[in-house]
Amino acid sequence: MGRIIMFITQKKLLKDFQIQRPRLILPILVVSVVVLLVIYTTQDISTLIYRNYEIKDRSTAYNMGILLNKIFVEDVLLSSSKPPPGRTIFFHETTCYHPVTLFNVMNLTARQACAIESAASNNPNFQVFLLFACPTYRPLSGGQKLLIDAIESYKNVQFRQLNISNYARDTPIEDWIKKGDLLNSGFPMQHTADLLRLISLYRFGGIYLDMDVVVLRSLENVPLNYVGAHDNITLGNAVISLEPTGKGHEIAELFLRDYETNYNGKAYVKNEPALVTRVVKNLCGNDLVKLMQEGWPQWKHYTEPKYLEETMAITKDFYLIHLWNKASYKGLIKVGSSTALGIYAENHCPRVYTAAGDYF
Repeated sequence: MGRIIMFITQKKLLKDFQIQRPRLILPILVVSVVVLLVIYTTQDISTLIYRNYEIKDRSTAYNMGILLNKIFVEDVLLSSSKPPPGRTIFFHETTCYHPVTLFNVMNLTARQACAIESAASNNPNFQVFLLFACPTYRPLSGGQKLLIDAIESYKNVQFRQLNISNYARDTPIEDWIKKGDLLNSGFPMQHTADLLRLISLYRFGGIYLDMDVVVLRSLENVPLNYVGAHDNITLGNAVISLEPTGKGHEIAELFLRDYETNYNGKAYVKNEPALVTRVVKNLCGNDLVKLMQEGWPQWKHYTEPKYLEETMAITKDFYLIHLWNKASYKGLIKVGSSTALGIYAENHCPRVYTAAGDYF
């Protein structure tokens, strides 16, 4: 049974909420966010607050609860709107900015937001889920709110949070998670990200994309069960698509079992592209990965004007492009510049591109 822990007196919060002038409503909500921690609940916040107040106070309490529901991000497993199997595009955010307070304020870059918008705009019949690995709430003001509002203006975009222990329940990796090896990782954010994409695909199937992948055309009619290339000899895990049943589900299980068997908390890449390459080669009995092109060394072709014509010609039939954020994050472009990235952003994530400000 779920429960909610409140670290302030309920009646005092309600009294303060009632007597302050309208200009103080926002600060009160900020305090509410900081002091409320939803652990696991099967009811929404508005209902829980409503039930804990006297009859005469319930209208105000319920309205406050509704506002808090809009700020907090629901748990993906407890939400009434879950990812539809095989019809979902997943993005994951595993960076926790405020571990001491147990809260994580959304803090996406414009390019990350662009990746999400591009997936949503090009695939209106798919649901696009951004899953946060920490308890998370929406920003209340500023440039970050503009980006979040731009993304959430699409009806097929859903924000959810998850608890990794619960998320791994009833999967092949459940017992391994309980051992706590992931907590001792030398690269906890990266290794968590590597694992969560595999759990998502095991649970729901569909498509996983890194948040530096921009979608250029619809993926809705592309048969599932594919992966993207890391380079010209290695498969990657930035793009993975699996059916929710049958062969796709079997491959997802193989991925999870390989993760447990070959996990190395001190190695950065052993749990990433190497895992996908091992499993696919063992499954297909093929020692050669054909028809691959170089990837990350060419990321500058998207951000420098001198490569514009060449890059647009090469990528004109691409379904997506990978910006390789680890290498390209410092290579910002001026909004409106004559670059391949600027043109693709203007066409495939126009709302985020507009909200980005001067640089993207």
